[in-house]
Amino acid sequence: MTREQVKEQFPDATEEQITAILNINGTDLTAAKKNNVDPKELKRLQERDVAYQKLLDADLTDAEKIQKALKEADDTKAEYAKKTNRLDVEKILISAGLNEEDYAGLIDGIVSEDAEKSKAMATTLSNMLNKQKEATEQKIKEELMDKTKTSGGTGGSGGEDEKTDAEIFAETMVKESASDAKGAEDIIGAYK
Repeated sequence: MTREQVKEQFPDATEEQITAILNINGTDLTAAKKNNVDPKELKRLQERDVAYQKLLDADLTDAEKIQKALKEADDTKAEYAKKTNRLDVEKILISAGLNEEDYAGLIDGIVSEDAEKSKAMATTLSNMLNKQKEATEQKIKEELMDKTKTSGGTGGSGGEDEKTDAEIFAETMVKESASDAKGAEDIIGAYK
């Protein structure tokens, strides 16, 4: 960045401020250049690393070479076993209704080189989640039933003291008609 470019962007800046901006910009560029590796140099170093590994391998005895090849084969086998087990675990979790976002943080702890252990852990997890889901659904259904009252009966909560408006009205009518009937008997009795 040049002094003129800084003046264009900051027309009210003093000379000291412009100098400070240029110094900061220069420091940033120098640091960025230090962190950048020349692609040619990187390629040269990678080639040297390969050549060095070949020299190390040349000094190995036949038994050491076999051991190294076996170790690489075992590492590859373990890697593929984990990948296969991961797919199996994902299949179990997806069939349980989970999506990738749900199990992303858990799957690495569930998957191991042992296929049976991985599957058992995934199945246990999915069963536990399904039981919790069913319990939650049941609880919600019960709460909804408690909030709704059936007509002509007590509310869903089962409380006998709680009566619907219809029940209260019916009881009032019965009491009034009973008192009217008693009053009528009293009147008739007076004329006898």
